[in-house]
Amino acid sequence: MEFRELRSMALDKKLLGHHRVWQHGDKDQQQTASSIMGLIPTPKKKIPSPPPNSNKEAPDAATKIRTIADGPPGGLYLPHLRRTNFPAFLLILVCSIALFYAGWNIQSDDTKPILYSLAGMSLSFWVFLSLVYLHRSWEMMKMFGAPMDGSKAVRLFFIPILNALWSFVALFGWARLWNRCVTTHPGLKPASKVWRPCFFLFPILFLASQVVLITHLIMREWPFDTMKQDHQIALGILATTLTVGLVCWFQLSRSINFLARKKS
Repeated sequence: MEFRELRSMALDKKLLGHHRVWQHGDKDQQQTASSIMGLIPTPKKKIPSPPPNSNKEAPDAATKIRTIADGPPGGLYLPHLRRTNFPAFLLILVCSIALFYAGWNIQSDDTKPILYSLAGMSLSFWVFLSLVYLHRSWEMMKMFGAPMDGSKAVRLFFIPILNALWSFVALFGWARLWNRCVTTHPGLKPASKVWRPCFFLFPILFLASQVVLITHLIMREWPFDTMKQDHQIALGILATTLTVGLVCWFQLSRSINFLARKKS
């Protein structure tokens, strides 16, 4: 037979690799068919079929939001969520108040601007950090079907007066959503609910404090004199707003850290 006929038999599996072949007139030099290059077809490798429950969209698997099954027992795990540091957050505020107080009581006119500048920068960073924490709190709620993301939540906080009204949505709305998820979602059962009355009271106090500050700004008289009754009322409103706000941000930070804790 010619090589072409042998090859045809090999394709039809009539000629197998262990069969012996030889050239015409040279029967003493027999060889196995598998040793002749190109005679026996190479078997195709079978690609294993994926298991029935595998994710067909493998390229997107890395960006898929993780669920309770991927995290540690008793909770969810969000690898992209960064933790908060409430003690450092509180320390920045204390430093800002201390610098303002020192600048108010110091007698040197050369030192006052420096202390006020440092206090202003410290307070600006504290406000920025508070918005960052609020942004994270809404970003982590997207996996629970939150109606908005972190960018939308903090966007209107830069507009005076309107930010107090918006805080009903951004803060009280977040508190309601978090408490509902803690109640219904199995992965959040170990988490703590937040105190909704604080999140409801803060927007009211936030609005009142801005009205007080604008009023004193128009009067060109800052409420620093504790001997005057109107100044005492203004300072009381500001102190109460700050205290309730710190309570809200403490609970908000604790909720963020619950989902951002390290995987053991």
